[in-house]
Amino acid sequence: MLIDEKFLAALTALPLTLALLATPSLGEDDAGTLVQKAVDNLPKVPVQAKLKLTPPQGAPREVGLSSKMVEGRRASYLEVTAPESLEGIRFLFLEKPGTESEQYMKIAAAPNAVKVSGQIRKNPFLESTFYVSDMVEPIVANYTYEFVGEGGIGGRAVKKVKATPKNPENEIYGSTIISIDPKDLIVLKREFADKDGKPFKEWSVDIVEEVDGILTIKDQRMKNLQDGTESRLETVEIEYNGDIPDTTFAPDHLRR
Repeated sequence: MLIDEKFLAALTALPLTLALLATPSLGEDDAGTLVQKAVDNLPKVPVQAKLKLTPPQGAPREVGLSSKMVEGRRASYLEVTAPESLEGIRFLFLEKPGTESEQYMKIAAAPNAVKVSGQIRKNPFLESTFYVSDMVEPIVANYTYEFVGEGGIGGRAVKKVKATPKNPENEIYGSTIISIDPKDLIVLKREFADKDGKPFKEWSVDIVEEVDGILTIKDQRMKNLQDGTESRLETVEIEYNGDIPDTTFAPDHLRR
């Protein structure tokens, strides 16, 4: 069955860009350790959310998200609820630290769910400037890290870490500069370079709020610096610690 991959989502590990738990101040870390702590600090509690994605063109996309840890893996189920042309597209992402995620998709007209390949991470999410690779939980060991500066974003002090892929042929970007608040372990900005080292894209956070004691990114943007396009991803509603059945994250659930 042929699948139009431009409709596939980049929300495999959406909690990475939705919410990060607050923690006490860190001591001095090397760059790789700081990145690892930010990844390890992802919330383990169940989360349900309603998201609104505004692409460069066309109507906003509305997406429902359910996510929780299932048998040691972060599982995420997503369903597009609007616009009507995309309604009913469903996704299932199963992650395990240190390995590539399993990704499943079902479109409304198809009788069965389909397991998609890793190449899908190189496609836009619902025709936006977000890619799958921009939003999934990274495999930290696949990169080398170095501090490249400090600064401030939204009243928060940040450390800037440059991440360079060990196997660049497997990646979209040549490098990424990650701005991390080392106190609360929140990633507030990511600056992507292309394979030639030229500025390519910029991800930034507009609004951070505390919800149920968890610092939650409520509004974020992705700019393509080379073509001037921009997309916005808003968390319209979010609830932590809800009761989500494990069966929600089974491939058969996509066919209901």
